[in-house]
Amino acid sequence: MPATETEREIIAYWVEIATGLGFPRSIGEIYGVLFISKDPLSADDLVGQLGISRSGAGQGLRALLEIGAIRPAHVLGSRKEYFQLQTDLGILVKQLLNARIFPKLEELSRRRQTLAQAVSQHGPSHITQRFEKLERWHGKAAPVLKLLKALA
Repeated sequence: MPATETEREIIAYWVEIATGLGFPRSIGEIYGVLFISKDPLSADDLVGQLGISRSGAGQGLRALLEIGAIRPAHVLGSRKEYFQLQTDLGILVKQLLNARIFPKLEELSRRRQTLAQAVSQHGPSHITQRFEKLERWHGKAAPVLKLLKALA
């Protein structure tokens, strides 16, 4: 585990962000350890520092690679895979939006539409009215979502 209280607090910060975005705690821990590390780390390094399983480290690293939060790194003289932070925040934000946020928002939008249609045909009027308000809110938020998609 990290040596200083500040390093532990930094890792806790990334755990909070990860769990807030719907990722497991271990992904925040892995990202936090990579964040404070000067050098690239292997899955074995993470297992040793965090006390997580080898498969947990591998799954966390794959998830972080998928969203662009980390990237592979080469360490001379080693055959292990090493990883380091993706330090370009623009790339990180774009990858996160495209891999995690936009797909979830689109899924929720489809569900909202399906539910609204079902309620309008068979549901009580007060729920229909609530879905109509929700639809108006969605219409107001749509330009912001479109702008975010253009940036990503």
